[in-house]
Parts: sequence; structure tokens; C-alpha cells
Amino acid sequence: MNNKPEHFIHQLDDVFDMYFEVCEWFNELGFEFSRNRYGKYKKHFDSFVEMGKTKSNLENKDEILDFKRGFDNAYIEANEIIRVYNNLKEIESTQFIEQIKKTVSGQEFRANSDNDQARDFLFELSVACRFIKAGFNVSLTGICDVVVDLSDGGTLFIECKRIKSENKIEANVKKANKQITKRIKTVPSSKARGLIAVNITDLLPKTNMFFPDTVQASTAIHRGASNNFVKQRIVNFAAGMNNKCLGVMCESAMMHYLSGQAAASGLTYSRHTEYLPYADSPLFESIVKKISRQDIK
Repeated sequence: MNNKPEHFIHQLDDVFDMYFEVCEWFNELGFEFSRNRYGKYKKHFDSFVEMGKTKSNLENKDEILDFKRGFDNAYIEANEIIRVYNNLKEIESTQFIEQIKKTVSGQEFRANSDNDQARDFLFELSVACRFIKAGFNVSLTGICDVVVDLSDGGTLFIECKRIKSENKIEANVKKANKQITKRIKTVPSSKARGLIAVNITDLLPKTNMFFPDTVQASTAIHRGASNNFVKQRIVNFAAGMNNKCLGVMCESAMMHYLSGQAAASGLTYSRHTEYLPYADSPLFESIVKKISRQDIK
């Protein structure tokens, strides 16, 4: 199963405004954004706006590439934290303050090593926000990464894994299945189930050499890369599967610049998700329908 998202068009200024609102939110929570990685992203956006007003002072190819690398990274990070902010801003902060504290403390760029806890916690918040937006009651302070109250009185334990190496897919999924089995044993209800959420952004082939003509074409490139990657590794995503776990949700993010033939210049951000059920499950299907198609409006 996979989801086909709606497409929402934003002016870049609107994205910047939404991001600056997030920065003020960080300040309100007690995390001065100017002193953490989110302050660095704001500087990239400020520089971009200033360059639009005046002639660029970037003099050589290396400077241009460095600026583009920083801006592209900031754009992806902004989209991800805006999504989280939109779903957490009305919730009592004690429910997620520790995760936010760890999220803001990371380094500017995604780490190639396993030591990138800031984005690990951001992924947990992102998964939780999928369910919050879908109307579920969610806990981030339980014995599992994310705990969801289901409409039938049951509980869904979600283990989140942001996988940075293709060779570690099987080990991470097997570990998550074992953790879910352990969590379920702690509750007496027969309605407790598990779900594994993995982020595979760092594993997908690079597609930034493609310049699509439309937002839809950009999403199609992303979907194709994700589909092919996951289908070729189905066995890895089934490692340690058990009948208490519904399956695996594989999420990833991409950005592209639109081509010169596009109706309007710009760039795109897409979040795509593959759903891999371990068995036929009406519960899994009903959950997928509720947590999919959640673009930033």
C-alpha cells in the first residue's frame, strides 16, 4: 500500500513566515532558537531573501554550492518542523517538551553516523503528529516511542527507527519487533497492537539531478524511488515479524527544484510513505486511511 498525497502550493515567503513562527514558539518554550540549529536555518532564509533584493555577492562556484547546500538542508528541516509545530502548538507542552529539547540540540546537517539523536526525536514527534492530526489521542511519555489510543479501546505501540545505513534495515526492524512484543506484554488488553515506523530518507537514491516541470512530477519521482527501494528489500522489512505487529510504515522526504519549463519557478518538498502490512488487517487499513494525505496546508 502507498498513499497518493494532495498537493498544496505555497509561496516561498509563506514557508518562511511559517518557519519564523516556529522559531518564536521555540523561544516561548524556553529554547532560544538563535542559539541552536534552527537559528542557523533562519539565517539561510534571511540570506536568501536579502539576495533577492540585491545582487548576489557569491563570487565563485564553491560559494554558490555551499550556499545551495545550506539552503536546501534548511528548507527540508523547515518543512519537517512546521508540520510538527502545527500539530503540537495547541497541546500542553509537558507532553513533548523533552523531545523538543533534544530535537533542537542537534547539528545543522544530517549526520552520516548513528549519532544524530536530534533527528531521531524529530522523527518520533513527526510520527506522533500524524496520529494527532488524524484525531487520535497520543502519548509521548509512555514506555514506547509513541503510544496511541485506538477507537476500539485498544492501544497501538509504535517503535520509531530512523535508519541511516542500508545494511542495518534488518537489524533495526528485528529490534523494533522485539521491543513491540515486550511492550504489549506489559498491558492486559488483548487489543494491544504494534506498528514499526522507519524513516528511510538517507537511504533513497539521490534524485536532485532531476528537474521536474510540476509538483506532481516531483512527487512521482519521489514515489518511484521509494517504491523501488522498499520492494527490493521486502524481506528486510519483515525481519522478526510477529502477529501482534501490524506492519511497517516507511517514510521519507525529498526536495527538488522545478525546471525552466515549469509554469512557475520554485522548489518542492514531498513526504512519501509506504505501508507494508504483515498480514491482512482491517485495523491497519483503517489507520492508513486516517494518517495519510497530510500535506502542510
